[in-house]
Order: sequence, then C-alpha cells, then structure tokens
Amino acid sequence: MSFHDQQYSEKRDFMRMTVETAATLTFGADNHSCDVVCRDLSNQGAQVTAGEAVAAGTLITLSIPSPTPGMQGLQAKGEVVRCQAENNGRFSIGLRFDSLH
Repeated sequence: MSFHDQQYSEKRDFMRMTVETAATLTFGADNHSCDVVCRDLSNQGAQVTAGEAVAAGTLITLSIPSPTPGMQGLQAKGEVVRCQAENNGRFSIGLRFDSLH
C-alpha cells in the first residue's frame, strides 16, 4: 500500500516539526511564485501560510533555503490538498509532497 492510500489517521503518525521559516511556493503554468511562511513540516507534507489562495489540486514546488551557507536547501514537489482563509487575511495551505530534493 502506498503512502497516499493509507488512512488519514495513519498519515498523521509521521513526525511533524513545528517551524517558522520563510519559503517560496511556485505553481501554475507561468511558474508564479509567492513568499510563504512554513509552519510545520514532515517528510510527506507541510503547512504554509500565504497572502493569496491556491486551489486544492494545484501542483506546486516548495523551496526552503538552507540557513547554513554552502548547504543546499529543501525543494519539494507536490500538490495543494487544502486552502483555508485565516482571520488575518492570509491563507493556510496544506501541501502533500510527491518528491523531495
């Protein structure tokens, strides 16, 4: 059984790290980029906040720069699984990763 076939409760068993780091979300046919803040991160996905909504099902690339000079940052490809408006005018976006680089 693949990861994506597992029940939701099993997926939440993966260790999630609470973070607060700047990242870039790239999506769409024109490779539109927006600055986001990564709130939590696991090997299967992330939650970010952004100033614009991104529709569920949209294919994305999330880029998180390394805080250490000379070390490669994280680049993940995947899709948006949910996007919800927050009270502060920003959007909480759930991402599922298909690959990490």
